[in-house]
Amino acid sequence: MRLLQGLPGGGLRLKGVDADDPPPYAILSHTWKEGQEVTYKDLVDGGGTDKTGFDKLRFCCKQAASDGLEYFWVDTCCIDKSDSVELSTAINSMFRWYQRASRCYVYLADVSVAEESLMSKERWMDVFCQSRWFTRGWTLQELIAPATVEFFSKERKRLGTKTSLEQELSSTTKIPVEVLRGQCPTTAFSVEERMSWAAQRTTTVKEDKVYCLLGLFGVFLPLIYGEGVEYATIRLREEIQRRQEGTGREKVLDLPAFWTLPFPRNEKFIGRDSELQSLEQALLPSTTHQRLAIYGLGGCGKTALALEFAYRTMEASTRRYVFWLSAVNQESFEFGYREIGTHLRIPGIAKENADIQSLVNKALSTGIRGSWLMIIDNADDPELFLRTTKTQSVSSRWVNHLPRGNTGAILFTTRSRKVASDLTPSNVLELQDMKEDDAEQLLAQRLLHQPSVNDKAAMGKVLELLTHLPLAIVQAAAFINKNGITTSQYLALFQHASTELELFSERFEDTTKQRHLDNTIAKTWHISFDHIRRQDPLAAEYLSLIACLNRTNIPLSLLAFKGSSVQQVKALGTLTGYAFLTERQLTVEESDEDRSFDMHRLVHMASIWWLDETGQRKTWADTAIARLEKLVPDGDFERNEVWRLYLPHVTYLARLDNVLPATARGALLHRLGRCQVTLGQYSSAVASSRQAVLLRERALGPNDADTLYSMANLAIALGRQGTYTEAEAVYRQLLARYEKLPVPENWTLRISLSLGEVLGHQGKYGEAKALLERVLARREIIGPEEARLAVLGSLAHVLEREGNKLDAEILYRQVLEGRKKLFGSDHALTLASLWDLAGLLTFQTKATSKEAEAMYRRVLTQIERDVGYRHPYRLTALANIAESLKIQGRCEESRGLYREVLVQQSEVLGPEHPQTLMTMYSLARVLNEQGEIKEAEELHLQALVLREKVLGPEHPDTLMSGGDLGLIFAHQQRYEESVAMFKKTYAGYVAVYGLNHPFSRHCLNDYMDAMEKDRQSRRDQSPAIQDSTASSRSTSRESRLRRGLAKMGIGSPKSSAGK
Repeated sequence: MRLLQGLPGGGLRLKGVDADDPPPYAILSHTWKEGQEVTYKDLVDGGGTDKTGFDKLRFCCKQAASDGLEYFWVDTCCIDKSDSVELSTAINSMFRWYQRASRCYVYLADVSVAEESLMSKERWMDVFCQSRWFTRGWTLQELIAPATVEFFSKERKRLGTKTSLEQELSSTTKIPVEVLRGQCPTTAFSVEERMSWAAQRTTTVKEDKVYCLLGLFGVFLPLIYGEGVEYATIRLREEIQRRQEGTGREKVLDLPAFWTLPFPRNEKFIGRDSELQSLEQALLPSTTHQRLAIYGLGGCGKTALALEFAYRTMEASTRRYVFWLSAVNQESFEFGYREIGTHLRIPGIAKENADIQSLVNKALSTGIRGSWLMIIDNADDPELFLRTTKTQSVSSRWVNHLPRGNTGAILFTTRSRKVASDLTPSNVLELQDMKEDDAEQLLAQRLLHQPSVNDKAAMGKVLELLTHLPLAIVQAAAFINKNGITTSQYLALFQHASTELELFSERFEDTTKQRHLDNTIAKTWHISFDHIRRQDPLAAEYLSLIACLNRTNIPLSLLAFKGSSVQQVKALGTLTGYAFLTERQLTVEESDEDRSFDMHRLVHMASIWWLDETGQRKTWADTAIARLEKLVPDGDFERNEVWRLYLPHVTYLARLDNVLPATARGALLHRLGRCQVTLGQYSSAVASSRQAVLLRERALGPNDADTLYSMANLAIALGRQGTYTEAEAVYRQLLARYEKLPVPENWTLRISLSLGEVLGHQGKYGEAKALLERVLARREIIGPEEARLAVLGSLAHVLEREGNKLDAEILYRQVLEGRKKLFGSDHALTLASLWDLAGLLTFQTKATSKEAEAMYRRVLTQIERDVGYRHPYRLTALANIAESLKIQGRCEESRGLYREVLVQQSEVLGPEHPQTLMTMYSLARVLNEQGEIKEAEELHLQALVLREKVLGPEHPDTLMSGGDLGLIFAHQQRYEESVAMFKKTYAGYVAVYGLNHPFSRHCLNDYMDAMEKDRQSRRDQSPAIQDSTASSRSTSRESRLRRGLAKMGIGSPKSSAGK
């Protein structure tokens, strides 16, 4: 056999190859034009380039190269027709050569189609069906034999394939669609029926009208040109009859190998090159029996891969049988075995009580039938292959009765890794996600409208949404095409979860799926779910629970709610084996207890639908709530490194408004808000708490205890967020409701103390003191001595903020002594009072700061004894000690301690927790004091950026960072940056505290000072001639600022500085 090979520069050369083992090649089907076809002699002599037929060679060469094929075959020039022996061999081999070709290109020289008409078959179908190609004898086998046939117009534009045009081809040629698809062997039709397909066809040489049918009937004849059609027909019929009367091996080997494949070749198959190569290496070349199982998520393309491998196997060897069995259930499997036996004509196969499996196994295991490949598709149910009854032994299982002949191989496809491992323990292939480029090509290939293909951004989002899953991509393309929408419009349909389910439930035609199977993406996994429910009930329960949780980062501890350790391991193995769960990689520091899992996005959606269909979603949502309530504390810090992983699942559950009642969702959001406050996630805590209040007010009423509890939680979160005005409003609303309700007195006391704190933060010292004094006067509230001491402590806080350090210290000491008498020196409340007093003394003098250090160390010792070394309280105590060291002038010790605290807080609380950022800010201040300006600036800037991100641009902590950074800029004479920073910071202070708060006035002084220095700097750097102009501009700017301040009710900044 000779093949053509393209050369650099556009030349061609002939290459002889082994006809029984040729390399992959394309083949051309066309009609000849007398005198214009390139012959074998032309190519040998280097001529023929001026003939019109040479353009067909160029076309075939170029098209083959674009399909990744190095070689191609054209009948006009690859056969030396002057050699009668070679010609006879070629004609007798022609059917097999077309059958083995990777691609067959049909060039229709008489079908001209304009570019704008390509997308509409109706415009060119009539001229297509009238092509001369359909009237020629040789083109009959060229249509039937190849697995892949592509049609091209005169302009070399692709019109379609044997699959896409099958209805039109069948109507024109009278060849049944099943034959064109390769689903039905030609031997299933009578000789007369097959003869009728060629009855209206003609050939240039009259005898060729018979010789062109040799391959169609699987017979060989010597060519006797001149014998006439009648005599040639007699010889053909005689040979056919002789073959039909033959027995045994000879008859079987004449059967075509592809008749058992249930689907036509997927001519739009994309990618999977490495997997195909792995299958070929594992199954085909061996002289011993081989088995391999492909496993992967439903819809990932296992069947498509197996089908492509089957067709490639047949291309590589037409003498190898390829059998396809569906293992959806026992009936389909047994039916497939019976078909094999019938078509191989195994003796005894038709008897009523025949042991079909044993007969087929024996026939294939002996090796006399030649090489074979058996593909067992959808082997998902282990009971079909692996089950044994009480009366059976292990040896009686179906898997043990599959053929084991050395000339054969078996390929399984299954969704279950466990089934794959049981079927082929040492030879499994996991089918991973489709590569991004291949997925994009698949979608582009399936879309009919070019604008959708050109919208790369929308295509990328669609593929991301569909997780590159082939079945989902094909279904999406079918929906887009069917409804005439764009990819962008398709994306817009995914705004609601209910729409997603509807889209993924949309049926579509898929020629590579059994017609009795549901091919929708939403249904494709329900079969697997049902298998799991039967085989591993605990795995089914895990699946049901996860359907009610966030699908990512699911901790093992959240799942392990029942069953033994062995059962839990098996259940997780089942879900990961079906590729429903993927285990996350552990870090070096993590242990097995830290294992966590992700669920595939589309599987999660399908599992929700599954629960909805079975009416179990509410039940499992309640189970999830009970599980999380047990694992997630009501705001306690202990073990936060564990329970913080559960919070996304609490959030997910709280959003199930169509599943859970408002009371349940309100309780979840309340718990979530308290945890978020603990973690320093104040903005999120406010959002969660606000929603909890709203839900509980609607469901329980505004005065229900749970509603009031959530309101208090909201006020706390608002205060931590620095939203003091709204926090004050919520606290006042709570107090007003408490006055009308029979609530415990300690509730009123707590809210009053919290309101006093918020008023103090806003600089409303008079209101705060008046409130606390009124509380002190209320005997029904101030009953126990501790209640009075608590109010005095809050009053001391207000005095300290007001600047009345002396009176504050007196009160702090009074509270401290009172608590010592009531509770003892080691009680938590006593230590809290000691803490408060130390905070006041730290910033007075070096002496008082030293006293404060001793107090903090006393508290630190007790904290370490009570809650350990990694508790936030301990780290805050260390930070306070570091601050006292700085005030004492022991900056080196202070800096070292701050660095130590920063590292530990980053580990315990997280690098972005507000307390961690406070330590970072304090360390920057120490560095600045030591003259380490550059590092101080870097830390201040880092703290500012993180505080803006975590706390917001107007949080008090953020404003402190802005003020310090402004001072650092000014210190470095970078006055323009300093002015800009103070301008932004001052605006924030006014927004949060108002114009007359001490913080606002202090920042204003720094702002004005920076402006003055900026003006002076500009004047000093300008030439004398420009000095007056610059001064005028600066004075004008300052005057405008003073006028603006006056309008806001603020006097001269100089006067503010003295207050």
